[in-house]
Amino acid sequence: MPSETRAGVHAMEAQGVSKNPWVAGILSGVLPGLGQFYNRQWLKGVGFLLGTLIVDGVLGVTAGMIKFFQSGAPPENTGKFLFGSLIVLALVIWSITDAARTAKRSQM
Repeated sequence: MPSETRAGVHAMEAQGVSKNPWVAGILSGVLPGLGQFYNRQWLKGVGFLLGTLIVDGVLGVTAGMIKFFQSGAPPENTGKFLFGSLIVLALVIWSITDAARTAKRSQM
């Protein structure tokens, strides 16, 4: 095993485990942070998970979606809802790409 340490893959190299980038990406798409947990990046996974939950809770993205699907009425503050949705979407995309890239680096 190489002695050099690349950021984010140290835990996988120590055990010689190769991870599947597709599995990591799909897990992060289901819930941001799950792909990082799959890659054994515990702190990064907690960061993505908590970041997404905090943004969702503060800006009410899930509550707005539930209200919309139940009543068909748009959220009370559409601008806040759209802004929160974009931030959550950005976090999800970032989590997916990070998990997939880290898993791909573990295969090298």
